[in-house]
Amino acid sequence: MKFNSENFEYGPVVVIKGAHQGRIGMLDDETFEKGRLHGIVYFGGFGLTLSYRRIPITYLRRPTSMDLLSRHEIVWRRLTSYSPSPALGEERIGLLEEYSYIASLLNQKMFEAQFMHKHDGASIFLSHSSADKNFVKSLAVDLAEMGHRPWVDEWQILGGESIPTKIAEGLASADYVLLVLSKKSVASKWVENEWQAKHWDEISSRQIYVIPILIEDCEIPTLLKMKKYIDFREDYDFALEQLGLSLRGHTAKRRPNKG
Repeated sequence: MKFNSENFEYGPVVVIKGAHQGRIGMLDDETFEKGRLHGIVYFGGFGLTLSYRRIPITYLRRPTSMDLLSRHEIVWRRLTSYSPSPALGEERIGLLEEYSYIASLLNQKMFEAQFMHKHDGASIFLSHSSADKNFVKSLAVDLAEMGHRPWVDEWQILGGESIPTKIAEGLASADYVLLVLSKKSVASKWVENEWQAKHWDEISSRQIYVIPILIEDCEIPTLLKMKKYIDFREDYDFALEQLGLSLRGHTAKRRPNKG
């Protein structure tokens, strides 16, 4: 959610414009500067850092899980000694504070997605290649925050359980299969078997079960070329919004009319 002067929330934010674009911080307060509403943003956890920046409210929005994962990797690369230009001095201290804050947010989001959210939405099976695991975990967290019940193998399959059996159970109980399209996934027979199992249910019931989401340029499977896909290749936040609208729209059509 992009903020404006009437609609903003304190807490985690991502800067989407200006000198600090891409950074993750905590919106703690607001102030007017030259007649314009600014947020007081700390790039670190509460009590961890004393430095802050005044950033226009319209330059801020709530971060998605993908924002956090992307920034986490960028900051880590700047902090490692293997970086061609590692951060030093005050810059390094600032990045360490930001890195610690991002890591705590990610851990909290992962925990809440699995155990804390009220999942009264759709049951969603995420069909994907293991090579796309980071994207899938990010999407699963954001879907859980919307109130849906994402099915991710490493969350639902316990040690010692049969992987094929648990996957079959997950597919059978899913309201939708989100097919994550990438070069690796379209080449995977395992992934193909997952989404095709639901595709035939779709044909027989004339209801939407399989929703393709595109995360990189790849060859779209023949059976899906007539379907509209959700494009995550460039703007994750916008694509997530479109996915949410699609899920709500399809779910509403399934409900019997009252009256």
